[in-house]
Amino acid sequence: MATVIFKPTEACNSRCIYCDVVQKKRRGPVTMPLKTLELFFSRINEFLTERKKEHMEVVWHGGEPLLLGPDYFRQALKFQQKHCAKTSDRIRHSLQSNLTLFTKELAGIIRKLGVDSIGTSYEPIENIRGLGIKRDSADYNRRFMNGIRLAEEEGFNWGVIYVVTKLSLKRPLEIFNFLSNLSPKGSFMFNPVIIYGNKTEHLRVTAAEYADFLGAIFPVWWRNREEFPQVEPFFSLTKNLLEDSRSLMCCDSGRCAYSHINLLPDGSLSHCGRSADWDLLNYGTIFEKSFSQAMKDPQRKLLLKRNDILPLSDCKGCRFWDICHGGCPLDSWAATGSFLHKGEWCEVKKHFIEKYFEPLAKPAAADIADQEQQHEVCLPPEPADIMQTAEKPEDDTEPVWINPIGGLGDTLMISGVLKQVIEEDPSRRFNLVERTKYRQVLEGHPAISHIGYPPPGARFIGTNYWDSKYYRLPGGRAYQALARIFGIDHQVEERLYVPWEFEDDPVLMKLIPWKRRNILISQSSDSPRKQMSIKRWEALVEMLADDETGVFQAGRMHDCYIRGAYSLLGLTNPRQLISIVRHFSAVVTSDNFIMHSAHLHGVPAVVLWGPTDHRVYGYPEQVHLQAKMDCEYEKGCIGPGQGNIYQVECSKGADHCVDTISLEAICAAVKKLL
Repeated sequence: MATVIFKPTEACNSRCIYCDVVQKKRRGPVTMPLKTLELFFSRINEFLTERKKEHMEVVWHGGEPLLLGPDYFRQALKFQQKHCAKTSDRIRHSLQSNLTLFTKELAGIIRKLGVDSIGTSYEPIENIRGLGIKRDSADYNRRFMNGIRLAEEEGFNWGVIYVVTKLSLKRPLEIFNFLSNLSPKGSFMFNPVIIYGNKTEHLRVTAAEYADFLGAIFPVWWRNREEFPQVEPFFSLTKNLLEDSRSLMCCDSGRCAYSHINLLPDGSLSHCGRSADWDLLNYGTIFEKSFSQAMKDPQRKLLLKRNDILPLSDCKGCRFWDICHGGCPLDSWAATGSFLHKGEWCEVKKHFIEKYFEPLAKPAAADIADQEQQHEVCLPPEPADIMQTAEKPEDDTEPVWINPIGGLGDTLMISGVLKQVIEEDPSRRFNLVERTKYRQVLEGHPAISHIGYPPPGARFIGTNYWDSKYYRLPGGRAYQALARIFGIDHQVEERLYVPWEFEDDPVLMKLIPWKRRNILISQSSDSPRKQMSIKRWEALVEMLADDETGVFQAGRMHDCYIRGAYSLLGLTNPRQLISIVRHFSAVVTSDNFIMHSAHLHGVPAVVLWGPTDHRVYGYPEQVHLQAKMDCEYEKGCIGPGQGNIYQVECSKGADHCVDTISLEAICAAVKKLL
């Protein structure tokens, strides 16, 4: 895939202390004119038309691209529709942003353009990242937190880059805890600071210091890697060194010569963002050259020569060549003035792998291999061992921190389990890590002492019941597995619980055109494998709605609207949605948060099941329509050891299991309940 680092603006509302973009001298317009923007999309179409099997990723970068505003992105969408009508399905967009300017209006238009993931950066240490010339980090932090909350509410995937500076070196575990609690999916990356001038020399870190920083974190990540899988560089190193697969970033791949290109607001082309900032590897302008011509620029051959020269010189005999390739050519140039040497950060990999990674990870990998050869099943530890201790605090009375994963339905189950925990032992209390969605359900819970960010050395308890042996056993249920994790060693009644009184929004209640019978439907799910197609939902609405029966759709703002239903999408927060469910005569839903809410209230429900099993998640009083699996996953594709496909489209497309459930059967079940 070809990648364009697209910088339509070099303006920024932040003044991060180590950023070269805000320090560089401008050589053209700060923001790309619309004529150049239109030419950009024309060039994309030209490139993809020439290369029928090629895809192109457009990484909106800056500066701060959200400074462009909604109208600029609308123009970009118009130009894409105008020039790329036949090739737009091969264009992928992503966005790098500090998120301090993120709004619902921007969310709507960039989603239409094709952006579904946002990369961002954060720094808890004061006065490194901040707004304006004075680098106001307090206002930056407030806006950033609002930005990531909104990004989650709008359904965007997002990940954090943390830049390690001299000021970070004394607090590696504190920073890791902060980032792991900030990013719900455990998706963040550590990068060393790259210093461009003497003004920020006090922030510089050496290769050894950076390796030791990673080494202080690695044992904690290794113990919790199921909970926080995609923490880089640990995740990629584990794949590359233990699983015989290759997961290499551009700087380590040795293949960036013909994959990347950078475009600045003035139309100038370069190799990547860093080469443009340093005025290296210039390939002309978009006005005179197509992307294909820029990709064939003779200067790129110099980058390919590294692969021939380095194994015979700087990298001779290095056992890590296959996962490093001498590092980024730009790092080589920064250290030596030449592209034909290894980069200074190569030593980080060698130092970290040999001193920290291999002593801990290789024995564990060998143990797993031995167990597999003996045909043993490797089960996770008993519940008492699930509490992971980074550094045991002196005060053992400090509550253990709950680090939840999963959706809001899982959180409702956790809430019910916690209520039963303190009913059995009123002295038990827990702290809850600050996240962007779990607070809304668990705030005020009698088992929760505090919600915030854990200090270094805090003790954690995970909620990853998927890897519990009780979940894996025949008849294992998610709720019971969670109860075992929290120390309840017997079967419990599966009672859901919320720590607040049910209240209705009077404005919303008046808005809803209630009828004698009212059905709430929801196709919402983070997993496309659980979703029945919109066309089938619309056909079902036609079958259910009549003069006395109203059909209402609930879910998130970005969910696809089901025509014929009265839309409540985006009008409720989780607490309001949980409360309003109790007013409906029946619920029709997939395996999701609303299914659990219906059980909480005792509202009759028809639940559509396919990749998950109603015997694991469903409730006995509900009507369960379980699709028959007709694919390689006979026992369901979402389950133990298969979390990696949760958000991946089913290969059977419109014929996937949930779409095979009879609409007549659904309609008959609902009418019987009514």
